[in-house]
Amino acid sequence: MGNNIDFHDLPEEDVKLVHELIEFLKEKAKRRKQKIQEKEEIAFAAWPLGVKGKITRREIYDYL
Repeated sequence: MGNNIDFHDLPEEDVKLVHELIEFLKEKAKRRKQKIQEKEEIAFAAWPLGVKGKITRREIYDYL
């Protein structure tokens, strides 16, 4: 994929519009990449319950 675009016959206003579109797409791709990285770094909160070892749901919820 080439990195060169021929703007030879386009007016300056159109060239500026294409440039702004490219910058917008670059920023969108950057945000998407950051969002994917953030999803990978999810850390769930944990707190001490005073329980050592594994317990069942029945033990947690007495009504079951």
